[in-house]
Amino acid sequence: MFSFQPGNACVLRHLLILIGCLLLPTAAESSELEAYAADAALTFSLPDLQDREHSLSDYKGRVVLVNFWASWCPPCIYEMPGLARLQQRHAEQPFVVLTLNVGERKYRVRKFVNLVDFTLPVLLDTSKRVSKAWGVETLPTSFLVDPEGRIRYRALGSPDWDDAHVDATIDALLPETAHSPSDR
Repeated sequence: MFSFQPGNACVLRHLLILIGCLLLPTAAESSELEAYAADAALTFSLPDLQDREHSLSDYKGRVVLVNFWASWCPPCIYEMPGLARLQQRHAEQPFVVLTLNVGERKYRVRKFVNLVDFTLPVLLDTSKRVSKAWGVETLPTSFLVDPEGRIRYRALGSPDWDDAHVDATIDALLPETAHSPSDR
């Protein structure tokens, strides 16, 4: 029998969120990648869970999916396996998924990531500075950035990352990596 103790509160909260995700999967699939007009992606420099700094400019020459999420957000949790499969399908290509946790402390994020066995790079936007600069008002929100650093697509909510349209959109941006300055 489960007895409530102060240490169980976080586990109980995440268990309830996961149950909610299982009960409401259609709400998490309510979005798709849409064209997004922006001259350039806003830059960022954020630490990961091991305190290594990552800048968007470190990934110039690659197609980058920048995903903003939080552990308290059921659609964010629901889309995590799809994001991991998307990265796996494009593992041999110049493509990377960067997940930016919004507003949570490193300890909480690390504990959550270990609990759900999430293996994609997790960057910490604890101050919400980057999410505000990128105009993120809804979680999850994702941006597809081309090899030149321009935001080309956005998804508000959680699209079906296994959809063939998503792969085709990424594949259409990949030839542009051959013309990127970092490959010269």
